[in-house]
Amino acid sequence: MRSPKPNRPESDDLVKFMHSVPLRLALICAATLTACGGSPKEDEKDSSEQAPPTLVRTAPVEVRSVRRTVETTSYIEAEHRVTVLSKVTGRVVEVLVDEGMKVESGAVLARLDDREAVSAVRQAEILLEDAKVRLDLAKLESDASSHRVGQARVERDRAQATHDRNRELSEGLIAEREIEESGYAVEAAVEALRVAEFEERKARLEVEAAKNTVAERQSKLDDAKIELSEHTIHAPFDGIVESRLVRGGETISLSTELFVVLDPTRLVSYLRRPQRELGLIRDASEVVFETDAWPDREFHASIDVVSPVIDATNGSFKIRIRVAATDAHELRPGMFVRARILTEDSRDAAMVPKSAVLNERNESVVFVIRGGKAVRLRIDPGLEEIDHLEVLNRGVDGLRDDDVVVISGHRDLRDQAAVEVVS
Repeated sequence: MRSPKPNRPESDDLVKFMHSVPLRLALICAATLTACGGSPKEDEKDSSEQAPPTLVRTAPVEVRSVRRTVETTSYIEAEHRVTVLSKVTGRVVEVLVDEGMKVESGAVLARLDDREAVSAVRQAEILLEDAKVRLDLAKLESDASSHRVGQARVERDRAQATHDRNRELSEGLIAEREIEESGYAVEAAVEALRVAEFEERKARLEVEAAKNTVAERQSKLDDAKIELSEHTIHAPFDGIVESRLVRGGETISLSTELFVVLDPTRLVSYLRRPQRELGLIRDASEVVFETDAWPDREFHASIDVVSPVIDATNGSFKIRIRVAATDAHELRPGMFVRARILTEDSRDAAMVPKSAVLNERNESVVFVIRGGKAVRLRIDPGLEEIDHLEVLNRGVDGLRDDDVVVISGHRDLRDQAAVEVVS
C-alpha cells in the first residue's frame, strides 16, 4: 500500500513567506526612520550642534613689574682674614684674648718669654755705644792729622822760601854749604808734608770705617729690637678673633699658628657661572640674596669684580660680590646664601600661569576666553619664573592685558570651542 504524497503547494507557500520577512522588516524600519525626521547623518549633525560647552577654569593675565635674574648659591667669606703666626720661638707666658672677642689694630693678643731677647738688645746697645766712641776717636785723629798737614805745609813753604833766598844771594855773601843745606831742608819738608797727608787720608778712612761699624751695630740693635717685639703678638687690624690656637704655657716654634683674625665688616662671596651667561651678567651691578639664618629677610650686595678670563677646565667664570655694609653686621662668614643677580632694570610684563601654556609642534600656545569661546593664541615666551611665564607678544594681535587664560580643561580644547567657566 503506497503512502500518500506530501502536500507540496502548502510547503512552497511557507518558504516564500519566510523569505519575505527580512524585506518587510527593512521596509518597516525605513518607514519608521522617515517618519522620525530623516537620515542618520542628519541626526549626528544635530547632536553635534547641541553638544554642551566644555567646562574650564581660568586665571587673569597679571601685568606687573619684573626683572630678569640669574639664580645661584654660594657661601659668604671674610675678605680680610689673617692667620697670625709666630715669628720667633719661645714659651707662651700670657694669652689676653679669646675666640669671638673684638680687637683693635695693634692690640696685644699674647706674650712670649722675652728675657733672652731683652738681653740681646742690651748687648747690641753696648756694642753700638762702643762703636760710637771709636768713631769719635777716629774723628779726633782725623782732625789732628789735618792739623799736622797744615803745619807740614807751612814748614815746606818756609824751607822753600829760605832755599830760594839763599840761591838769589850773590856768591861770596853765603856759603855754598848753606845753599845745599837749605835744599836738603826743602826736601825734608816736602817729605814730611807727604807723610802728613798720608796720615790724614788714613785717618779719614778710619772715620769712614768707624761710621760703618756704627751703622752695622745700629742695624744689629734694630734687629734685636724687632725680635724682641715679635715676642709680643699684636692684632693685624680691627676685627674679631675667629680662632685661638694657643692656651698659654706651651713652647712654640717658628711659624706656629696662634690666632685667626677676620674683619666682619668686609664680607664677600664668590659665584661661578657658565660662560653662556657672561653677556647677561657683564652689565649687571646689583645682587640680592637670602640665608636660612634670616628666612624672612632680603640682603643686598654689589658686583665687585667679574673675572676677565674663563676657566678652561669647566667653562665657567668667577664673580666677586661685596655685601652691603648696612647688612654685613647681621651676617657671618661661612653662611650659605641663595643669590639672585639682577641682570636688567624693572619693566612691566604680562605674566600667565605656567599651567595655561601648552606646547604644540614646537610652539607655545594658550587659550583665552573671548565672547564665551576659547581662542587659541600662539605666544612668544619671555622671562620665566617658578609659576609664571612672560608673554612678549602683547596687543591687538597677541595677548591683551584684560584677557583671562584657561588653566584647566584645555588639553583637548579646540579653537573657537564654546566653554563654560567654573570657579
